[in-house]
Amino acid sequence: MKKFIAALLTVVLLMSLTAGCGSTGSKEEAAGTADTNTDASQSSSADTSSGSEEAEAPEVHVFNIYSIGEDFKNRVQDFYPGYESMGENSGQISGVPVMWHVYTDAQEYRDVLDKKLGSQIEGSEEGADPDDRIDLFVVEEAFLRDYVESAASMDVVEEVGLLQESLSDQFLYTQQMATDADGKLKAVSWQATPGVFAFRRSIAREVLGTDNPEKVQEAVSDWEAFANTAEAVKEAGYYMLSGYEDAYRVYADNVTSAWVENGALNIDPHLEEWAVQTREFAENRYTHGTEQWSDEWRADHTGDGEVFGFFYSSWGIHYTLQFKAEGEEDDTQSASGDYAVCRGPEPSHYGGQWIIAARGCGNTELACSIMKTLTCDPEVMKKITKDIREFTNTVSGMTELAQSDYKAEVLGGQNPIPVYVESAKLLSKLHTTTYDDDLDTGFQVTMQDYFAGRVSEIDALETFRKVALSRYEELLDIAGDEEEEQ
Repeated sequence: MKKFIAALLTVVLLMSLTAGCGSTGSKEEAAGTADTNTDASQSSSADTSSGSEEAEAPEVHVFNIYSIGEDFKNRVQDFYPGYESMGENSGQISGVPVMWHVYTDAQEYRDVLDKKLGSQIEGSEEGADPDDRIDLFVVEEAFLRDYVESAASMDVVEEVGLLQESLSDQFLYTQQMATDADGKLKAVSWQATPGVFAFRRSIAREVLGTDNPEKVQEAVSDWEAFANTAEAVKEAGYYMLSGYEDAYRVYADNVTSAWVENGALNIDPHLEEWAVQTREFAENRYTHGTEQWSDEWRADHTGDGEVFGFFYSSWGIHYTLQFKAEGEEDDTQSASGDYAVCRGPEPSHYGGQWIIAARGCGNTELACSIMKTLTCDPEVMKKITKDIREFTNTVSGMTELAQSDYKAEVLGGQNPIPVYVESAKLLSKLHTTTYDDDLDTGFQVTMQDYFAGRVSEIDALETFRKVALSRYEELLDIAGDEEEEQ
């Protein structure tokens, strides 16, 4: 984002101057069989003999896992059967020593990954110490595609050994985002992070006459209905949304083309529709005009706030909305229990982390076992959801919990999982690129002047185009080429 904004300021200045392996073992699945009762790491060191001669046991190396944040480390420590902790950043699985390398700064983490992974790619001049190499690493959505399209990541099916049968129960969008241009699945996630529209029950009753999520869904079923409801909400003295950016991710998740098509910068029409609608919401005062994540935006979540609803992901309901609804000041009226969720105008998602087996991984059997256990096993997935309220990545497991007595306090006792399942099933992510995070941020930043009425839509789009092309010199500018030809 900093790079894009720096480029934006430069362009604006110039323009002004110029006007499947089993939950306890993976060797059998990696070979194409389904015996899940043999531990992968045990099978790799099993004694073999020929006559009176005993085979030498294979050397056991450290299994190194790199991650951004503590989430994956906690999932393995708490939910992988047989994991033994040996200290804060070390443990073992069936005799295989495991070392954790946890980073909190995303750029530092990526710098370390790129340097070490480069030494592990076949043909590299630099070697990789077997006890020092990366075996598994975890990436966030913002830089997932960089590693999915890299030679440093292994094919989950053909090289790591997960069976398609095991993977078939995952929500499809999580795999689409992790599949490279050649159709190879390069990463898997234990999370699914579907999006929902979280609305205030009290405002819904006042404006719509009901707070039943199914009835409210009818009032926000598409963007036209959403705008009509926004007018009714305004007439009652409230705002439909808080910030200008609040609906962006929903629109971005439903584009029909990518940011880059055939090497050229491309602005999908659905993103332009978001810009136009957001400008209309600003003019009609359907939006409070806050900046997302600002103090004013957070205050709009409380019982003192006057905003009807917010778009959130499944993790955001428990980890973010619950906290923000209660407010940070002692005299703030809490809105906890006054929220409910429905799917909203379109399916969406936000965030997530994916597990990747590094090229040069010294124990693909253990890598496969961890991947299968923590992303494909419905029982493990259900336990994670029940224990820490994280929506997980098995359709069967989450469908079962959708019919259970699972409840969310902030939602007044509503079970949100049926809505999460619906959204996650409907979502398709076939147009992801390595440019998404930066261009999505840049597009929202550039459109702010348009929302404020300082420039026209055409001028805002032109500024964005110039910034993007200066930021990424390798991209073609089809519109500009056509103008030159004419």
